Amino acid sequence: MKANTTKALLAVMLGTGLSHCDLFAANDFFANGDLILFFQKPGDDDTIYIGLGSAANLFRGTAAGPTADRAASNIVNVNAVLTAAYGAGWASDPEIYTGAIACRSNSDAGTVVNGDHNRTIYASRTRPVVGTVGTAGSSAWDFTLSGASSTAATNVLALNTSFETKATTQIANLLLADSVVDNQNPFLSVPLGIQDTAFNAFSGGIQQRGSVSSIGTFGPVSNSEFLLDLWRITALPDIDTAAVEVSGVARVGSYEGTIVIGTDGNVSFITQGAASSPYDGWMATYPSITALADKQVTADPDADGASNLEEFGFGGNPANGADSGVGQVLTVDANGDSQKDISITLKVRSGATFSASGNDMVSSAIDGVTYRIEGSTDLANWDSAVSEVTTLGTGSPGTGYVFKTFRLNAGNGLAGKGFLRASVTQ
Repeated sequence: MKANTTKALLAVMLGTGLSHCDLFAANDFFANGDLILFFQKPGDDDTIYIGLGSAANLFRGTAAGPTADRAASNIVNVNAVLTAAYGAGWASDPEIYTGAIACRSNSDAGTVVNGDHNRTIYASRTRPVVGTVGTAGSSAWDFTLSGASSTAATNVLALNTSFETKATTQIANLLLADSVVDNQNPFLSVPLGIQDTAFNAFSGGIQQRGSVSSIGTFGPVSNSEFLLDLWRITALPDIDTAAVEVSGVARVGSYEGTIVIGTDGNVSFITQGAASSPYDGWMATYPSITALADKQVTADPDADGASNLEEFGFGGNPANGADSGVGQVLTVDANGDSQKDISITLKVRSGATFSASGNDMVSSAIDGVTYRIEGSTDLANWDSAVSEVTTLGTGSPGTGYVFKTFRLNAGNGLAGKGFLRASVTQ
């Protein structure tokens, strides 16, 4: 019954208009050299194969596109097909495995295509923790052992054949006769089975095991279920074609980026070198904060009442409850008319510029945040005009921050009550 449901789903997907790869292939959505993403579960005959397109053109470092971050485009969504095969709870099932592999040819000679030698292999490896976006979170593959590269390439091509000859869409749900995963797919990692000796170069396997909850935020993907580092393993260059190859250490993998599968089923790719956000860089300066939940913008790991976003915006310390980045409130002559004013000096991100928006002072977006400074004379209505004045303040604002001072116009001469408040939003 499950197989019939899956076939019906795939039939509907035929009209999605996905681009073709090779007119000569049985499967128009695949050609050797394309990256195949696959999912498996022990005891289940369904193996899901997804053709993601040319590894050389789409998944090789800065060749991944005009920007370093492809996650916003979402390459494909696999939620429906994984739900049909493994149930609606696939994103919290620790018995589902996924990996990615690509190879165009097992020959050690011949022409270079799209900058890759024939025997160039792309293989995934488990990224155990989120780590730093844009850099590797796993170790490189090493194929320097005699024959390892050739054997691996040959067996990757055998996997390609299964997808090419049996599938007619970008996503294929192939029913295999043997339900034991380590026999279905020799890339499997321990402890479920011993890897096929033909793939001894992939020590430990290329697949990642699922988890009962999201791994965490990776770049713009807030709920990541799988994180697969993608490595490119070059063959020994052919002397006649080496000049047109993309450089790489022969038979040792180079990190190209990370394939991200969200809990919503969206498959994305963050290439190597993708810059982390200013917020991520700031958070990385507090190594004592290790839990992923404590690194979120809404978290308050030091329990001082200020969220991480507020501490980032106003120069606080998220690991110190005594430092929330509170501004300096002053009663001084802030506008040079010999009368004292109610003013506040804040630490804000370097480069922040403010202008009037009605009675408020509002910044343009800087480092992913926007500031708003508001005034009141009664704490009920925040509609009293505020102005930016010459910066006051004592001490150093710290790296990445500057002081900015604002005065409540109605507080000139301290004629009555006056209040100022500052907020920061994404």
